[in-house]
Amino acid sequence: MNLLTITPIYQSNMVIQRQKPIHIWGTAPASSEITILFCSDSYKTVSEQGIWKCVLPAREATTGCTLTVSCTHTDTQPIHLENISIGDIWLACGQSNMEFFLRYDKDWEEVKKYEKNPNIHMYNIPQLAFEGHKRNTDGYGKWIQEGEEGFDKFSSPGYSFARNIQPHIQVPIGIIGCNWGGSSAIAWLDECCLEEEPLNIYLKEYENAVKEHTPEELERLSLEGWIFEDSEKHINDFMPLLYGRDRKWQEQYMEDHANDPVIPQGPWNINRPGGLYHQMLEPLIPFSVKGVLWYQGESDTPHADIYNQLFTKLITWWRQKWNDEIPFLFVQLAPFGIWLHCDANNYTVLRQQQELVSKTVSNTAMISIMDIGSYYDIHPKQKMEVGRRLALLARGKVYGEDILCESPEFTKIERQGHTLTLTFLHCTSLTYPETEEIKGFVLTQNQQTIAIDSITINGNSISITASSLSEEPCTISLAWADYAEVNLYNEQKLPIKPFITTI
Repeated sequence: MNLLTITPIYQSNMVIQRQKPIHIWGTAPASSEITILFCSDSYKTVSEQGIWKCVLPAREATTGCTLTVSCTHTDTQPIHLENISIGDIWLACGQSNMEFFLRYDKDWEEVKKYEKNPNIHMYNIPQLAFEGHKRNTDGYGKWIQEGEEGFDKFSSPGYSFARNIQPHIQVPIGIIGCNWGGSSAIAWLDECCLEEEPLNIYLKEYENAVKEHTPEELERLSLEGWIFEDSEKHINDFMPLLYGRDRKWQEQYMEDHANDPVIPQGPWNINRPGGLYHQMLEPLIPFSVKGVLWYQGESDTPHADIYNQLFTKLITWWRQKWNDEIPFLFVQLAPFGIWLHCDANNYTVLRQQQELVSKTVSNTAMISIMDIGSYYDIHPKQKMEVGRRLALLARGKVYGEDILCESPEFTKIERQGHTLTLTFLHCTSLTYPETEEIKGFVLTQNQQTIAIDSITINGNSISITASSLSEEPCTISLAWADYAEVNLYNEQKLPIKPFITTI
């Protein structure tokens, strides 16, 4: 048995972050000397209490590197890795809309025809909910490239980001998928982050939920639930929903599966505080990364009013653990109505909280996708477009390109008689499809909706005329609803962000 190991992210065909310290670690017999040979340079360290660690100096981007780790202990065999690239690593994190497999994307058939880019590498962190959890997840836990086993199960927005950014940065790029459908942000940070008000509501709810069962009953129900959750029949029954099904089909599915086993909140549930952080993300730290792509929030609408504090705490905790002010680029929730038992209640509030994070937390930025939602589907199918917008944001905000990369943003309103003039940032010429009318605006006065007579675009401003508008205060909004449709864009085909204002 080889007693020498290296942390699982280190494999042949991997990518290591450029221009940052290279952290390497693993296990070995106590007190044994470890030799690391990387790109012809040699480094040494000693295993302490069975754990060895070494920090190699930062390097510039390159390809074709090799890594060999050997140990003085006689019962060990060297570990040799080949075809290692040095470039940029981005984490693709969140819940099902980030996890969303390429094979479910509306552009999947076209994606399969793409010419392979040898400088794109992908790695899915195995989805393990608790210590000792065993799952058969093909393609997880290994570095892959386009077309290889597991490619169809990789994050569509994550892959699209890589596909769109790599030709511009001209270095190898690695995308690490670390996500789980239905996961709350509370699962992705340490429990200690939730101890103070108002975030301690999550710990209180967890404690109350666990009390609903005896410890023995909780374990039995949980493990039975996981047997069902991981069963081939359940996966095959559920899969059509991810390709998109109408409400009638969904209602039939809910009726047919009303008595399916569920995994109660507790030590085996993915949404216990800190659960996925400890099982999936923490083992990756301190492996250096360039930044984080985040698409999450649907599962946190029950406490939408404190999502700003929750997400800010998560960002702060991750940066603290990495000891690095890593950028967070994230996706504002898409328009949505109802899907299975999920509804969009509080989506408007949560979107507002997301924008607040982008305005108050340094080195963060947000894209809007208010133009690609679906009323009866919580999963927008145009994830390649989501990745394109994240890549634009990275090019402008992280890599410093002088490009338009943000959605139009309301900045000023003026009023003259029956006409309101709205001015927007991040655009010089707003447009909308010629075959459509402008969507999403709602004008109200005295709690009554006012009919809009005309909407005129003039560069980066919009004039809205309503003949029945009186001189009293009025409110104008765009897409300020859980479900709305937006079709106004800037030159980069980025939609106007939701807003509401009173004059």
